[in-house]
Amino acid sequence: MPAHFRQREGQTTVPIFKFKKSFLYTSMAILAAGGVNAQTSEAGSENTRAIEVIQVSATKRVTTIRETPLAVTAFDQNALDDNHVLQLDDLQGIVPSLHIAQNGTQNTPMVYVRGIGSSDQTESGDPAVAFHVDGIYSARSQGASALMFDLEGAEILRGPQGTLFGRNATGGVVNLHTAKPKLDYFEANAEITIGNYDRRATRAMVNLPLSETFAIRVAAAMDKSEGYVDMAPGSAMGDKYGATDLSATRISAFWQPADNFDWFLSYENFNDQGTGQIPTITGGSSRSAYIQEPGFNDFVIDSFRTRMNYNFDSGITLSYIGGYTDSSRESVWDRSWSPDKYEWGGCVECTHEATQHELQIKNEDSARLQWMVGYFYFKENNSTHFDIVHPDVDYEGGNTPNPNLWSTYRQPDRGLKSNSIYAQSTYKVTDEFRLSVGLRYTEDERWDRGGRNIMCPDVKRTENLPLNSDYVGLLDPDGLLNGLAPNKFLVQPGQCWVDTYNDTSPSWDKTTGMARLEWDFTPDVMLYASYATGFKSGTIQDGNRYTGEGPFTQADLDAIIAANNNETAGTNAYVAPEENTSIELGLKGSFLDNTLQLFAALFTTEYTDLQVTSNVLTETGADLLRKTNAGKATINGLELEAKWLVGQNGELSGSMSYLDAKYDEFFTTDSSYGADGIAFNPSAGNPALPNLLDFSGNHLVQAPEFSLSLNYAHFFELSNGATLKPKVRMSYSSEIWFDPANRGDRPEGFRGLPYAADIDRQDAYAKWDASLTYEPSEGNWSLEAFVNNITDEEIKSDQGRWNSNPVPNYMWQAPRTLGMRLKVRFD
Repeated sequence: MPAHFRQREGQTTVPIFKFKKSFLYTSMAILAAGGVNAQTSEAGSENTRAIEVIQVSATKRVTTIRETPLAVTAFDQNALDDNHVLQLDDLQGIVPSLHIAQNGTQNTPMVYVRGIGSSDQTESGDPAVAFHVDGIYSARSQGASALMFDLEGAEILRGPQGTLFGRNATGGVVNLHTAKPKLDYFEANAEITIGNYDRRATRAMVNLPLSETFAIRVAAAMDKSEGYVDMAPGSAMGDKYGATDLSATRISAFWQPADNFDWFLSYENFNDQGTGQIPTITGGSSRSAYIQEPGFNDFVIDSFRTRMNYNFDSGITLSYIGGYTDSSRESVWDRSWSPDKYEWGGCVECTHEATQHELQIKNEDSARLQWMVGYFYFKENNSTHFDIVHPDVDYEGGNTPNPNLWSTYRQPDRGLKSNSIYAQSTYKVTDEFRLSVGLRYTEDERWDRGGRNIMCPDVKRTENLPLNSDYVGLLDPDGLLNGLAPNKFLVQPGQCWVDTYNDTSPSWDKTTGMARLEWDFTPDVMLYASYATGFKSGTIQDGNRYTGEGPFTQADLDAIIAANNNETAGTNAYVAPEENTSIELGLKGSFLDNTLQLFAALFTTEYTDLQVTSNVLTETGADLLRKTNAGKATINGLELEAKWLVGQNGELSGSMSYLDAKYDEFFTTDSSYGADGIAFNPSAGNPALPNLLDFSGNHLVQAPEFSLSLNYAHFFELSNGATLKPKVRMSYSSEIWFDPANRGDRPEGFRGLPYAADIDRQDAYAKWDASLTYEPSEGNWSLEAFVNNITDEEIKSDQGRWNSNPVPNYMWQAPRTLGMRLKVRFD
């Protein structure tokens, strides 16, 4: 049974993606908030309107969004198109409490929901918002950057989902459901989009029922555009950063040889050949960066996904959900910011493999006691060869014969294995009250075998270094280092050395749970109260150094590995898991004869063992700045989503989010300004460590206090029977902080640097988008013109790198973009 359907009360359920004759009337887009569509009711007169209900699988059972006791926003492909959603980034501003930043080196979205997220996009950690495509978990958030095309639906669940979705869902879950092959009809569609910045995009799909029991579906998408980051004078020639070059192809098959068995299988290939993003030193139409190495990205993902369902006569369903992902990346990313600072880096060879197996058993949805149990297995293997070249920099100030001019990070075997079992049940106490409880037990294992961070005084030695941990060489009687020095103090002229030894093998286990009470206050209004806990797996960080004087033996390596796994001493090369608990009160209601829909969620979330970069005082007395679990935070919030059918032809929708998200406990050193950071964050510090700054009370990153989205669309029927639909959207956000330090303005003359405003901050802003769509009275096509960010607002999405430099650097949301889109369908 497909994950998403549309349904009008009293009518037969139909697939969410299936067009009818006039899809502007019968498939009006799900606008930003509320995740619902509207159309003229077929059951009554032409003047009768009602909000159409969308169904979701947020509880791993098919339920209407109004009857789903979770904070969830959902879209179908029409709604995604209507809101010009190509990638996950484009959902920002139309989903409550969702904020997205960009990571330049990984060309990856960093997703924050209700102030919960992660800036670690490497193989050493995990995002705090879980991504699932057709039920398959994606551990690498790069997978979220894939084109969102030919979907049955997209769901964004907010708040910890520690039972049904488990791994790293402390902030929430993004569920993407690809469109499944259909057995009962042929259909096809195609579209082309052109726009400024030389935007060219195409999409196409064909559904082929080959027999009464077997069908295939083929879909493809391509999107290209020029970059919008200007090159400052003196830059090297090449494509501008911010250029897009994405393509994807998906082929899927569906087989249903009997009423009680079906099998879905798909293969998808995704390619990203864009330049990646880069911080710039100015904003608006003059955004620019000094570029010495133009961006290069060759990122390929191959994904296989499958699901089998068997329905027993007793009403029990057994499902298997399996997936395999293989990806590889080569990239170049400029790290210089001025003509006298030349540095670049990127993936020489970065690969990722992941396998998932899940078994799920549940009884029928109509049972008074609904239950579901499952087993989840996930494993990933990563091999990383990442280089940074800085040929004109001596980090030792000329005081060493071995300046670090080239760094290479070799993690040949870094991986994760996760096993979990889960169970959830809902009991209908009465016709109006339901009680749900759920538990999940998880065991996670991480490892780094043979990982080394290597430094060199000569950039020409790259091709001579090993790709694995079988090192032999000088001062190395056991053959462990392969010609490398064991540390920077034992090098020969021109020799490279091992800076850190990263071998570690931590493991964790955790039980998370959920309890929820639902009350049908009236047939059209549901209230719910829930308590849920979340668990985000621990992460790996750089290990310890060799401090001996040689020779380097197996015993020395064993001692370093032991220190890397010694959490008691504070020398561990990993960070323990994060945990959170959330209490939520919700309302979901339909009013005014189903022409007004209102959803509300009031919540409080307590975050403990927050993974932060902070100071650690080890048992040896050393004061180290490293990733640790030193932080606590509390997030209180209110979210509203509404949809109102105005008159006979208008649609008004919107969402609002209020967040009070602050650190409760966070002592650290300013990572950019050191002891001078007190100029931005006056603090009494910690008596035990007087040099520390107290970030307690600071705002969490990517968590504006107030955000708002309003959308209005109106339908005009022309004299020739054609339909014209103008639409306008306004998105507002209060100020956003990009760093826990919450730095504001840099004082004039501070450390000899010029004045700079909003070092870590995007001030409050409003962004306007508009579109106009035409559909003829007869025909199978539509034409749309659109403008996004009409006033060309200068909106930062994240702080850039090296914010202690004279000119701060920032990532930016897109400037004003405009274009036209032609859509054609065949059925």
